[in-house]
Amino acid sequence: MNTRFDFSDQCGIVTGPASGIGKAVALLLAESNAGLVLVDRDASGLEAVTRSCREICATAPLAVNADVSRESDVRRMVDETLSLFGKIDFLVTSAGILFRNRFTDISMQEWDELMDTNVRGLFMCNQLVVREMLKQGGGTIVNVASVAGRSISLIGGVHYCASKHAVIGITRHMARELCTQGIRANAFCPGATHTPMIYDNMAPEEIKDLENRIASGRLAEPEEQASVIAFLLSDSASYLNGACLDSNGGSVML
Repeated sequence: MNTRFDFSDQCGIVTGPASGIGKAVALLLAESNAGLVLVDRDASGLEAVTRSCREICATAPLAVNADVSRESDVRRMVDETLSLFGKIDFLVTSAGILFRNRFTDISMQEWDELMDTNVRGLFMCNQLVVREMLKQGGGTIVNVASVAGRSISLIGGVHYCASKHAVIGITRHMARELCTQGIRANAFCPGATHTPMIYDNMAPEEIKDLENRIASGRLAEPEEQASVIAFLLSDSASYLNGACLDSNGGSVML
């Protein structure tokens, strides 16, 4: 059992847990005895992480195969969570996509596809969950942004960068508007991390060059980033609201 965090009295939703940081978050929360609803459009990855969580947590997680860019799927996600647990204590939005096309080569179809997931989907998840949190008197939200939302992206295109700036703006506004109603919302801004998103989009020599740009000289492990998210969800971060917490290996400037 994980001794760093205890979420045994809480339940909530993690989007994008099939791989990367979202997967590490799901496993850490399962070790911390949280009641979990895991939401991803990658059916095979979702099945694998759900199985792993069931092996380490007495409370079996609910797997919801859904696409956060579809309103009907997001509503189903919320309905199934309430049906199982009767409440939603936390939300972690880790679902996101990335494309690398250059500024002049981005089609409007590609722009819309990325924004539908990274911005519209994140907004819908937050809005529908917040409506339930207001009924129950509070909750905690961590929206996964990126160092790209602080400056520029060294991996994705301008649409990815713009989407992560939007995540931070949405989160800050939510925090200001909802803080007196018991809801904390913070943005998490991870730097380059050992995830499929990196390896699916970058050649080995590009990854090496990226490591050389990081002050710590290496990419983060997903488990390191998951620990920061768990902290933001925990009571130890009770006065953090509207924050954008960086975890980038000391890379203050890109």
